[in-house]
Amino acid sequence: MFLILLVVGLVGLGLMAVPAFGGHHHGFGVRGHAHAPGGAPGQPAGLVRGGAPTAGLAQRFLPSPRGVFSVLALYGAFGNALIRAAHLHRGSAAVLAIAPALIIEWALVRPLWNLLYRFQGQPSTPLEALILSEAEAVVPFRNGRGLVATVRDGRRVQLSARLSEQQAALPVAVGQRLRIEDVDGRRECVTVSVLPAGNDSSGRAS
Repeated sequence: MFLILLVVGLVGLGLMAVPAFGGHHHGFGVRGHAHAPGGAPGQPAGLVRGGAPTAGLAQRFLPSPRGVFSVLALYGAFGNALIRAAHLHRGSAAVLAIAPALIIEWALVRPLWNLLYRFQGQPSTPLEALILSEAEAVVPFRNGRGLVATVRDGRRVQLSARLSEQQAALPVAVGQRLRIEDVDGRRECVTVSVLPAGNDSSGRAS
C-alpha cells in the first residue's frame, strides 16, 4: 500500500512539474482570483450577488493538487521505511507516518516548489511592442530586405526586415541604425526605416 502511494505521489509531482518549466503557472497551489460570470472585475468566483457563499468559497480551503501528491509521496515513503527499517506493523506505520509527512511537506517541499515557481519561464512581450524601437542591420540589405538585430525583453534577437516603401531603394550597410515602423507578428518580420546619421530612435537631433 505504501509503495503504491509513493509511486502515485511521485508520478503526480512529475507530471505537474512538466508545465512548470514550460512557463505555465499550474500545479503550485497558487490560486488566482477568478471572476464570477457577469460579475464585476475582482469579484471572487465564490460569491454571487448578495454575498451568498458558493462552492468556490469552499475550494479556498481545499489542499492544492501539488500538496496532495506531495503528501502521498512522503506518506508512502515514511510508511514503507517504518515497516522495513523499524519493523512496525502496517497499522502502526500508517498512523506514525502521518506527522512526518505533513511536517516535511510544510517545512521543506512547499518552499522548494515555490522557489521553482519563481524560476519558471516568463512569457515574452509581443513583437508589436518593438514598434518605434531602434534596430541594427546585421547584413547588407538586398532589394530592400535584410536581417536586423534589436533588444527584446533584455535579449538581443534577430528578425527578418524590409525597408518601408518610401525607402525601398536606399542602401543599408552592416551596422546601420534603423527604426522599426511596423511588425508582422505572425511572420516575425518587421518593416524598418533608415535613421539619419546623428538622430536618435525618435528622429530628434541629438
